[in-house]
Amino acid sequence: SEFLAATLDVTATLNQSQLIEIYNQFDTDNSGSISQDNIIEVMTKCGEGITKEELSEVMQKHDLEQDGQLSFIEFKALLLDLQGNANYQ
Repeated sequence: SEFLAATLDVTATLNQSQLIEIYNQFDTDNSGSISQDNIIEVMTKCGEGITKEELSEVMQKHDLEQDGQLSFIEFKALLLDLQGNANYQ
């Protein structure tokens, strides 16, 4: 899922406050979770396109609750997956 890597600098170690800040930027409707529409909205604002296939892949891999939205924990796992840092605590 390279679409987020294009808009986020995930090469540096992210601390909890940075993760929350990024999460809040994607939670555009302040619902407490990130919907597919939120992702599309943010990606569009960043000038990055996202295909339905890419979005589907992200949701299939990271929406562990299978509710069509990403919780903070699920989103954090997505960013860490992109970052390649499985040892983040």
